[in-house]
Amino acid sequence: MRLILVGMIAVTLTACDLKSVLSGDVSVVARAGELELSSDTLAAMIAEGKWPVRRDIAEQMAYRWVEFALLGQRLAQGDSLLDSATVFHASWPDANQWLVDDYRDSLVAQRVRVDSAVVDSAYQAGDHRMISHILIRTRPDMSPPELQDARVRAGRILARLTATGNWPLANELNEDPVAKREGGSLGLITRGQMVPQFEEVAFSLAPGELSGIVETPYGFHIIWRPKLAEVWDAYEEAIREVLTQRMEDAFLVELIQRWDVRVRSNAPAAVREAVAAPLQTFKSSVTIGTYRDGKFTTADFVRWLQVLDRPVLQGLSTASDEQIVELVRTLMRNEVLVREARESGVTYMPEDFTWLQGELRKEIKKVTDRLALDSALAGATTPDERLRAVEGSIRRYSHDLMRNAGTTVVVPAFLAERLRQEMPWSVSSAAVDQVVERAQVLKAEQIEPPLDSASAAAPTR
Repeated sequence: MRLILVGMIAVTLTACDLKSVLSGDVSVVARAGELELSSDTLAAMIAEGKWPVRRDIAEQMAYRWVEFALLGQRLAQGDSLLDSATVFHASWPDANQWLVDDYRDSLVAQRVRVDSAVVDSAYQAGDHRMISHILIRTRPDMSPPELQDARVRAGRILARLTATGNWPLANELNEDPVAKREGGSLGLITRGQMVPQFEEVAFSLAPGELSGIVETPYGFHIIWRPKLAEVWDAYEEAIREVLTQRMEDAFLVELIQRWDVRVRSNAPAAVREAVAAPLQTFKSSVTIGTYRDGKFTTADFVRWLQVLDRPVLQGLSTASDEQIVELVRTLMRNEVLVREARESGVTYMPEDFTWLQGELRKEIKKVTDRLALDSALAGATTPDERLRAVEGSIRRYSHDLMRNAGTTVVVPAFLAERLRQEMPWSVSSAAVDQVVERAQVLKAEQIEPPLDSASAAAPTR
């Protein structure tokens, strides 16, 4: 029951941004706490860099500057950002996952019962079988003599097995490396998992029975169905996993019904808009789904984007309406699952907080090390000196980044969200446009060809 925790590129526009737009002031592209980033400064950095002059790059740099500036100022003020409220907010995916995992474990303990009678019954039914095999591989391009040689080798192994019953010794000749490491075991199989030739024989074997030579596209197999006593522990664990999965599947269906999870018809269009322009839709209050005592908005969806698996993110651009609806339903299910876990009384242990705090400390240090922030602050004593140290560290890092020098770092997404919620900041969309225009001019000046010798010569009298 794993959450697809999908996070956030969320940002919260402030009154300062609206004021900048209405006043026509484009000299400052971003503000964060007591610091400002001028449009000219950002334009110069972009023009000097190796990256193309594009609006999306300028906008991203402005938002990144905000995150660095907010983080730097809090650290300069002596705030470690490691208090419990900040840690749990910044660790949102992991913290929620732990709640759900603990809740899942409690459900398994309540609903999944695996005793000897259950194990014996499952084995006798034969729908789930522990199967082992020894494989002598073949290839489609093998000549008839080569195929015959492989068959003869498989026959020799079978004859030795029949005579001695020494499966471990025979397994030393197994050409299936994965099964060989497991003593020849393929684990638990059910119908539909194996190629037909293999499956037909595997599900015809009596307990303890050994097959003859079985040919499949992979080669020649010798298949064995161990007796229950020989694989009891492994079979018990496998059956427990089967029953647990059944319980989880049924529970998640019940969860959606119990919380009355509903996806609205506008969801596909809203999600596509959010994926195309997360910075413009992060604040959207458009409802795309509802559940008991709650709703799921476009802003909620954008918040999940940061932790979506890469294949899911990449697939969103071509996803069908049905696939998007299913994704939204899954995310809503995750949200109500966390709520239900909390309502059930699941909570964090002290060691959970200690671990999360340690991980956040490491992430913050990555940023401060890359910005050389600690060394910059070391020589600053007054509040103003510390503020300028933060500003200088971010400026140097940004210049290095635009010149492709050094590694890229970002403030952890959910810590950045926390900082944006607690401190004033803004990014001016109009000023971003101004930055792009100014950077294009500066870039053009850098690549303008030099005057030739004739035109550069001094005028004659």
